This record gives sequence, C-alpha cells and structure tokens, in this order.
Amino acid sequence: MYRRIADECEAAGLPFRRPEHVPNTRRALETAELVRQRWPEAFAALDRALFTAHFVEGRSLGDPDVLDDLVAGAGADTAEVRRAVDAGEAAGAVQASMAAAEQVGVTGTPAWLIDGRFLLPGAQPHDVIERIVARLRERPAPGRDE
Repeated sequence: MYRRIADECEAAGLPFRRPEHVPNTRRALETAELVRQRWPEAFAALDRALFTAHFVEGRSLGDPDVLDDLVAGAGADTAEVRRAVDAGEAAGAVQASMAAAEQVGVTGTPAWLIDGRFLLPGAQPHDVIERIVARLRERPAPGRDE
C-alpha cells in the first residue's frame, strides 16, 4: 500500500515518507470535522497539513499538540478547536460518517465509493481507477435514463 502511495505522490510531485507507525487518528478526524464545520476557509489548509505532517514529516496525528500546531497553521482558533474536541462536539459527526461508510462496505482507508454503486478499497494505481470509472460509465446504474 505504501509503495502505491509513494508512486502516486511521486507522479503528482508530492513528497512522501513512509510512516513509522500508524497513530490513532480519531482525534485528528474530529479536529478536521470541527474545522470543516466552523472554519471552512481553513479546512483545505488543514487537510494538506495533516497529510504533510503524517506522510512527509513523520509527526503523530494522535498527538493533541501536533494537531494544535496544524490547526493554528491553517488559521482556525486552536483553543476553541481543542476545547470542542475535548468536549466531544465532533464525535457524533465522525461516528455518523463512519457508520455511513460501514453501511456501504468500507472496512479501512483509503476507500472510494464511485457513483454510489462501486466500492474501491485501498490505494489503487491510477489506471485501475480509470478503468473502473470507464466501465461504470458504460453501464448506467439501474433506473437511470441515459
């Protein structure tokens, strides 16, 4: 999986460093969700910063201090985000998202639900994704007029 991610990053011109461990990212998910909801203008920067912190810099996304630093860099209110995460204010939204993913068969990340009818698990090569999308385009979903 990491070899594929490294290959895709190289093709896109993005730096990549294989993580030494896989942190518990629940707090990072809740942090990102709070920023998405309350500081939407900072979300894209936080999203990029989370990727860079984990896959380039080797920082732990399970560390609240690391998350505070990333939130500050993205331009959101660090103290308010930490307070809200500690209070569980994004836990319901993250849990609902995880339940929705589970309903369609997601068992891990990355995973993509394409056209609401095909689940593609794992880090797949670009050409595999292109072939699947092309096939789905050839076969309209039942009940759709073409």
